[in-house]
Amino acid sequence: MEMDPMLIEAAETGNINALHALIGDDPYILERIDQIPFVQTPLHVAANRGHIRFAMEMMNLKPSFAKKLNPLGFSPMHLAVIAGHTRLVLRLLKADKELVCVKGWGGLTPFHYVVTTGNCRLLVDFLEASPECIEDATVRDETAFHLALKENQIEAFSLLLGWLQRTRRTHGSVFTFEKKMANWEDDEGNTLLHIAATKKQHDAIKLLLDSQLWLHVKAKNSDGLTALKIIKDTNRQGVNINRNESDEVDTKIKQLKDKVILERIPVLVDRTRHSMSVDMINTMLVIMALVITATYQSSLSPPGGVWQDNGTDDTSSKSNITHLSNKSFANTSIWIFGNKTERAGTTVMNQQIYGVFWFLNLATFGFTELATVFLISSFHVFLFLAIPIYLLAVSYFCSMTILAPTIPWAYANLFFLVFFGLFPFLLFFSLLVFSKSIRQTIAEIRYRTRMRQALGMNLLGPGTLMFCSQYILDASFGVWMPSA
Repeated sequence: MEMDPMLIEAAETGNINALHALIGDDPYILERIDQIPFVQTPLHVAANRGHIRFAMEMMNLKPSFAKKLNPLGFSPMHLAVIAGHTRLVLRLLKADKELVCVKGWGGLTPFHYVVTTGNCRLLVDFLEASPECIEDATVRDETAFHLALKENQIEAFSLLLGWLQRTRRTHGSVFTFEKKMANWEDDEGNTLLHIAATKKQHDAIKLLLDSQLWLHVKAKNSDGLTALKIIKDTNRQGVNINRNESDEVDTKIKQLKDKVILERIPVLVDRTRHSMSVDMINTMLVIMALVITATYQSSLSPPGGVWQDNGTDDTSSKSNITHLSNKSFANTSIWIFGNKTERAGTTVMNQQIYGVFWFLNLATFGFTELATVFLISSFHVFLFLAIPIYLLAVSYFCSMTILAPTIPWAYANLFFLVFFGLFPFLLFFSLLVFSKSIRQTIAEIRYRTRMRQALGMNLLGPGTLMFCSQYILDASFGVWMPSA
């Protein structure tokens, strides 16, 4: 069934009045077109010609036309993108964000066509409107990253890579989504590294090596070749990648193309937090508050109580025992760090029992406070909440120092006050040791080094720092938030 010639003329000229007149004469004129699976609708014609008002009126009357494919496999959004009608594309995007992900012939979406044309401004708009479009793959299992490299759109590729490092999206664990996209293989087993190496896009390879820790650098394609083998076997002479940028490049584009270093920490924290439901966060905060209250109270009133000052002067056992709160700072220091025992204000527990109590109470208090800080870190008043939590920790260690029954325990509590400040770094290091094989990591670093040497890259620099920092973060978050 062909479209009414008068309707075609109205769409080609953008005549909305003519459209209304045709509908008045035949109310089912659009309905009959809608019943055909693959058809050239008036919206397709208007999108191809760039008639914004006519297209939006058609969207208002028949929204279903926006997702229909014509006999050539294009939706109206496809045609508007290919024809370069940016204003119309943005209007369609505003009307329905899902139009970005409509798949045409070969599984190509409008987002894929934007990537292949290198329109970075429109690319940013699409990513902001529909972040999930980054996961769409063609029937050849090509993502937008693959298409950008295959079409030599290095600027668009760097923008996509920057967006990937900044996105808060998660699939299970913190790093799952980023690992998935960075190592995606097409139907021939080619990863991003394979494609960039084959097309001699050394700038793209450098971007990947400097920004992505979890690249499978030893992965082989269907021909059994690694990216390093392809680099060595191809001629590297005359590589000239077009990276010219307009003086009027949007600020967002510049930010996405910059290397990500310090931004990684808040991004990864947000990914972890977003993977938790609101009810889970609220429940955990209530439990954390109860645990903190109980553990801190035990530092003020330890089991069995404390030694009291009875006002006597028994030189055979104690000398001038007075409650610590009535002493000056100098005298109090002598009482805390001296060799005396059973001093007023110290716990009546012996050293062995106090050691067990100290360890369990401190472990509970420390882990609970860290978990609470993590849960409230997304609140706007986080700083006002974090300061009293930190001061509470300081007060806790001061209290435990005063309660210590002996000098070694008093020094242990003071030392632990410093340790508490370095605890996150020590935790990351311990997780690093237990979560990954050191030998395997060294081998991977050496292989990366060989790739950097083949490309003439510096062996030390921001890239090396990025690898080490991401390795620690990956090991740490991988343990706490394992993949589903």
